[in-house]
This record gives sequence, C-alpha cells and structure tokens, in this order.
Amino acid sequence: MKVVSRRILKSFVWIIAVGMLVIIMVSLHELAMRQRVRIQILTPARGERESRIQHAYHENSTLNHQNKTTTGAMLESKSKPVTHIGFLKVHKAASTTTQAIFLRFGWRRNLTFVLSPEYNKFGYPNIISTNESITKYNTLSPPPGKTFDILCNHVVYGQKEWSSILPPDTVMIGTIREPFGHFKSVLNYFNPRAIAFVQSTIDPVDPVGTFLQNPTKYEAAKNVRHSFTNSRLAFEYGVNPEIIIKRDLIAFDEYLRDVLDKQFAVVLLAEKYDDSLVLMKRKLNWSFRDIMYAMKNVRSAAKADRYVLKDEHKALHRNYSIFDYMLFEFFEERLNKQIESEGVGFQEEVENFKEIRKYVENFCHVVPRHIMSVKIDRSKWTDSFEITRSDCNLMHLGEIQFIQMIRKNQYGSATWTGVQRVVKGPLKKS
Repeated sequence: MKVVSRRILKSFVWIIAVGMLVIIMVSLHELAMRQRVRIQILTPARGERESRIQHAYHENSTLNHQNKTTTGAMLESKSKPVTHIGFLKVHKAASTTTQAIFLRFGWRRNLTFVLSPEYNKFGYPNIISTNESITKYNTLSPPPGKTFDILCNHVVYGQKEWSSILPPDTVMIGTIREPFGHFKSVLNYFNPRAIAFVQSTIDPVDPVGTFLQNPTKYEAAKNVRHSFTNSRLAFEYGVNPEIIIKRDLIAFDEYLRDVLDKQFAVVLLAEKYDDSLVLMKRKLNWSFRDIMYAMKNVRSAAKADRYVLKDEHKALHRNYSIFDYMLFEFFEERLNKQIESEGVGFQEEVENFKEIRKYVENFCHVVPRHIMSVKIDRSKWTDSFEITRSDCNLMHLGEIQFIQMIRKNQYGSATWTGVQRVVKGPLKKS
C-alpha cells in the first residue's frame, strides 16, 4: 500500500513538473512574439547549436526590411570592431554598469587592461586614483610583449596622461549625469563629510540647504581633488582644479570645446542610457551582444534617501557646481545632435535593443537553469548571437571580482581578499 502511495505521489510530482515547464515555454513564446524578436532556446539534450524552440518574426516586414538610409547600422560594413578603448569611469553616473560592458568585451577577446597595483593607497584593487590622472606609480606595466588595449577603472581624465599608455587609435568614451541627480546619488552613497558635519553640529533639519548657502565655509576650496560635491563631474573629466577654485568660466569653456569635445567620441547620458549605448555601438562597430548589460550599483527605490532635497536646493547647487551643469548641458546637446545625424531608423534600433535586452534579462533570471543558452537571430542591426549561462554570470559579476579575474589572467596572481591594506608612498611598477 505504501509502495502504491509513493508511486502515485511520484507521478503527481512529475505531472506538476511537466506542467510547469510547458507553462514556462508558452510564456517565453508569448514574450518573444510580443517583443518581435526571433529567438532559439538551446538545451544540452539537443546540443549547443540545435534549437528546441524557435520563435519567428519573419512576417514582420518592418523588422526585416533593410533600411539603406540608416547610417552606421548596416551589417554590410566590413570595419572591424574597435578594441582600443579609454573609458572615463565617472562616479555615480552609470559608470559601473558601463564598465562591465568593457570588461566583458575585453575578457572575451583576451585584451589587455590598464590596472593599478593590487595593494594601493585607496585600499581597493579596482581603483587607479580618485584624485589624479595616470602616473608612473598608480598603474602597472603591461605584461611582457603586450600593450594596453582598454582603460576602464576609476582614474581622473588627462589627455597627455592617458595618451602616454593607450594606443594612438584609442577611442574615448565617457558617462555623464544630470548634476542635481548626481548630487543626490553622491549624498546617498558617500555621505560627504562636510554635510554630515553640518547635520550633526549645526542644522539637523536642513543640512543640505545650510551647506549650499555657504559651501566653502564647510568645505575648503583647495580640496577640489578630494571633494565629491564641488563640481565633481567636471573634475573627473580633467578640469584643472584652479579653474574650479577661481570659477574661470572662459577657461572652462575653452577646455570643454578644445579638449573634451575633440577627445571623446561618445559621452553616454545616464538619462538616455540605451540610446547612448546604441550610438556607441555604431561608433565602435560593435554588436548588440557587446553592449548587453545588467544594471550595477542601483539604489533601491524603497530605500529612504539619506537627506531631504528640496526644489530650492537645485538653484543653490547649480551656483556651487556650475561647471557640472555646463558640462552636462554641453554633452546632452551634443548627444542629441549625434543621434539626429544618425538618420532614419535609429530609434527603431534602440527599441529593438531594449526588447532583446529585456528578453536576455528574463533568460538570466527567470528561465530554468537547465536551459543553457538563448540565440538571437541576425537582424539588420546586428549579427546573430548567443547568450549563455556564462554570459549571464559575467554580466552579474561584481566589479572587484571581475578585475581580480582579469588581474590573475594578465599577471598570474590576484591575492586581495577584501582586507584594505593601505600602502603609503609611491609604488614600484611590477
């Protein structure tokens, strides 16, 4: 009797499992049809290259039509993907999410990254510097017989400094964020010492307002290199601290137009992130697979802000960090013009990218793990590509863990374990 009961129970469990799998497959089919993406789910049982389920969109003439007027998007292009990249990783401006794109791109191609000494004065192996540009002390030499391909760790931009270690054909990419939103993120993430001081000793009700009324009273102007509130975006783009201290608008405008505008091919806007990535894809001759991403270091909307920000704070903040606003508005206008110049079909490509990324995200998080990969078929915007479980893992890998994996691959050793061993003074290059 007990044996019969066990058999009935096993049969019941098996029926439920099969039913759930059928429901999942039907849901995937419906999702793919809604997103107009042609997809193949690949399983070990049928081999990596054999499809088990195929969703077709060939009937959709809009997606399959080759738009010959779209510039920079046609697969007929014979140009090779750009592999020499200088990425300015700007704090709190979608930079960790973007950095992960470059880390994966380089890792897949065994490219060589610019890295800091593993144990440095900042205490973290993924930071080159937060207060200066490249020096002979804060970076390692490339491995024997190699030259650097990609720079994407935190370090202040410097035209001469960066060009001293990167190839002449390096393409510069940056990120930017609306300054008041950036300020809010900085407050939540870093809790700047000056504002924390105001809150604890002077004004516990509106410490941000009190600070912005007279910021130099609480944060010395000479500390621009170490400040995360005083035109931090501009500083990380290499603006001379003296320009910020003296509030020299003319010198800043000259630097903006004569250096940054000419050096940076694309500056991605956090507020137009997918549009920016598609533009970057075109400029670098990359594929959709290359720019797939998972959001990194995103604060939960349910988490309360550290400080209350008011509408009147924005005008005060603009006055204090005027160079950040000038920088953002310049690159926002430039990005819009760059997108407009791409011609017909750009927004259609952006929407297609969003749909595919949503599907890939669903595959990584929802689809049962025994389904090992998903294939996106060729379209007029990109060659066909496959996303595997390994790709999912790389997309969600932590920054330090990824850097250490690259470090071990390049230099044969990575021993940092999370203990911040601060090193004082210059470090010899290894």
